[in-house]
Amino acid sequence: MSAKRSASRVSESTPPQQKRAQWSNQAYTVEELLEQFSLPQIVKCNPQAILVKKDAPLPVNLGQPLLLFDSRTVRKLLARNVILDPTTGKFTENDDTVVIPNDYDGAFLRLMSRTSKDHTSHKTIDSMAMKNIKAFLNLTKLTAFRVVNSPNGIGDFPRVDYIPGNVFVIDEIFAGNVKLKNDGKFHQHKNGSSQHSRYAKCRDEKDNSIIIPVSLTGEFVEILPNDLNGSGRMSVRSSDLIEKQKFPIIVRYIRGRFKPRLTSFTGLFTLLDSYEETTIVGCVLDKSGYTLIELPMSSPLTFHLALNFSELQTHPVVKNGLRLCDNTSQNFARDLKFKFKFAQRYLQMGNKQAPIDDGDDPGESPSARNTAKMGVSTTYIYI
Repeated sequence: MSAKRSASRVSESTPPQQKRAQWSNQAYTVEELLEQFSLPQIVKCNPQAILVKKDAPLPVNLGQPLLLFDSRTVRKLLARNVILDPTTGKFTENDDTVVIPNDYDGAFLRLMSRTSKDHTSHKTIDSMAMKNIKAFLNLTKLTAFRVVNSPNGIGDFPRVDYIPGNVFVIDEIFAGNVKLKNDGKFHQHKNGSSQHSRYAKCRDEKDNSIIIPVSLTGEFVEILPNDLNGSGRMSVRSSDLIEKQKFPIIVRYIRGRFKPRLTSFTGLFTLLDSYEETTIVGCVLDKSGYTLIELPMSSPLTFHLALNFSELQTHPVVKNGLRLCDNTSQNFARDLKFKFKFAQRYLQMGNKQAPIDDGDDPGESPSARNTAKMGVSTTYIYI
């Protein structure tokens, strides 16, 4: 094992020198890089070993040099993305997976559902009112009536429609006389000819006050109160979920720095498990876009090392990459990220391994990562 090499920083005043990388003949795994060298370092991936599906190309160009900036070990939640199927109008899981670090600066709501196929739902608002449920999420379209400039609860209530996946807090259940007008508004008054019914006064996610007839039918799922940390809030943090929650369970994203890079995002995730992992955070050195990425230490990918890293630090592209990682890599590492999976297949040739064509779909669970079946190794990157 070679001695660790430290990479000293060059000041911004140093004149840029257009140096070319001198790549090592030896290729290293992520684990070997962490063991033998101090970060940051510049590496080049062996792209011929990467196998992806035609309809799912790599989201970043691993053919470009990578700046590996820092490493960290943290426990994470593994979650499956829950989407709304446009053909059935039902929520279902797709193949997109995300990870949520223990130190993620965001919050979630827990639903009374284990998976997207769990139909533990209420069919009316009245059903939830009878059980004194404080908050719920609609699984079907919901029609309500917004309270506008009526501090005494008397006046017109314009109609408002909500798509599935919204969160509502129930403030109270009340009875009153209302009349549905031709313009679609509710009008509350004391006229004896109007209908006397019960209503739920609620608040939506934008804190708008609305009323919903308790007789309204649909599919509604209870939002569980936070009994994990005794904070008195409805929302829970990823650290509490990792420490105390049993899986699987569906959660609803309500707050975070950035939304994940998902093509379809409803805010719902099925939490599958938690696991601890060591990764390296860095970026792709491409002047057209310095994409931040995270590589797991368990990755079977191999990399050639830039032997003249100290000289390359004066290169404008490298300087910009170092500056980006200095400013943003810590927040990126703590953020919720998309787990992009791909495969690597090997053919044994003596003591060496050579890639061969076509890859299989990698496994989904943490326990299956970096396993080799019939010459296929699975891996992933976080973006």
